[in-house]
Amino acid sequence: MKISVYTFVRNGIRLDYHVVDMLRHHVAFADEIIVHEGMSTDGTYEAIRDLHPKIQVFRSNWDTNAGLSWVNRFKDEARRRCRGDWCVLLDADEFIPEWEFEPLRARMMRTDQNLLGMSLINFYGNYRVYNAFPEKFRMPFLKMNIHRNLPDIEMHGGDASSVRQAGREFVLTEADVACTLHHFGAVRRAARLREQWRNMRGRLYNAPEPKLRMPSWIFDLLPHNWKDPDFLPFLKIYEGEVCRAVRENPDEFTRDGMQLYRYLAATRT
Repeated sequence: MKISVYTFVRNGIRLDYHVVDMLRHHVAFADEIIVHEGMSTDGTYEAIRDLHPKIQVFRSNWDTNAGLSWVNRFKDEARRRCRGDWCVLLDADEFIPEWEFEPLRARMMRTDQNLLGMSLINFYGNYRVYNAFPEKFRMPFLKMNIHRNLPDIEMHGGDASSVRQAGREFVLTEADVACTLHHFGAVRRAARLREQWRNMRGRLYNAPEPKLRMPSWIFDLLPHNWKDPDFLPFLKIYEGEVCRAVRENPDEFTRDGMQLYRYLAATRT
């Protein structure tokens, strides 16, 4: 049985998506990693094109002016290049912990299902703090992102974070969860984090998509406040094991100087 991981990225270095660490991390799990790269202008392509023989990068121009609908198409183009028996859709800031690699592979080998899911831990600010109530911000906490390599698989969800078989309804339950996923989408430089939230979904995940995109320099002047009172009540210290990518490069997964961890440790003991 062969496994394909597929993902997509554009200007991932500037937007602080941890993409280099993410790709290296999954080499030990996947038989191939397919990356759809969107003609980056920040050095992302140069940073990932020769990382490992398993990583196959192809490029195209992206039309990011069409709301979020373009995401479906670009993820699906990566899926169509997969050659594994099973495929795993991951974003460039998502990490399957290495202790999940073998159990997940074993689950794929024995199951009669075509689709499986993951539960997410949404880290925030650094690798020791997470958002314990992601549903309050439309952050993902379950994803249906593991599937057999079937021709009728299609992307769905507001940002194409899950998959389904065309014409079939599938409700993801805890029984379908095959592993835990570590999500570092909110462990990014504060300016870039606020830029994404404002330009793609509004200031918070609950806000509507804005009609006008604001330039990056505005967010450099007005970055996200890590102690934003909208978030603080929902944050908790993460007591679990961190994945190998974090252990080997903890600074890459720390964007708030650990201030939130120290604040939570001091105020919630």
